[in-house]
Amino acid sequence: MKKWIIGLVVIILLGIGLYFMINAKTYSFDDVAKIDQSKVTSIQIEHDNKQVVLDKKEDIQKLLKEFSGMKLKKMNGETKKASKESYWIRVYENEKETYGLTFYDQTFLETYDFSKTKDQTSEYQIVDANQVDIGEYIK
Repeated sequence: MKKWIIGLVVIILLGIGLYFMINAKTYSFDDVAKIDQSKVTSIQIEHDNKQVVLDKKEDIQKLLKEFSGMKLKKMNGETKKASKESYWIRVYENEKETYGLTFYDQTFLETYDFSKTKDQTSEYQIVDANQVDIGEYIK
């Protein structure tokens, strides 16, 4: 009887540990957004009825480099909190929209991969303190 109880407790603890390990996993921006930086020809940023297009290679590389430092945690069907501020970003390769990014309060990120036919959208929470100031690109 004691062995059965100890076995049950061990299984429960392993299950709890596995649950937390899976939910605690973080990803880099480059892991979740498969953007080939060398092929990007322009990036469009929209915020508060303002729109900016980055088409200089050095500006594109700078923004994508800032994004690559972000650490993200996958959200499991959770809804975003009521956001006060959002940035809509579209990534273009040769005039074709290939990727979309939406930042909500610079706390949540929603990605859109237009090359996929299924599961185009994924949601992540930005978990690092080194956040990108997208507002500096909207002038």
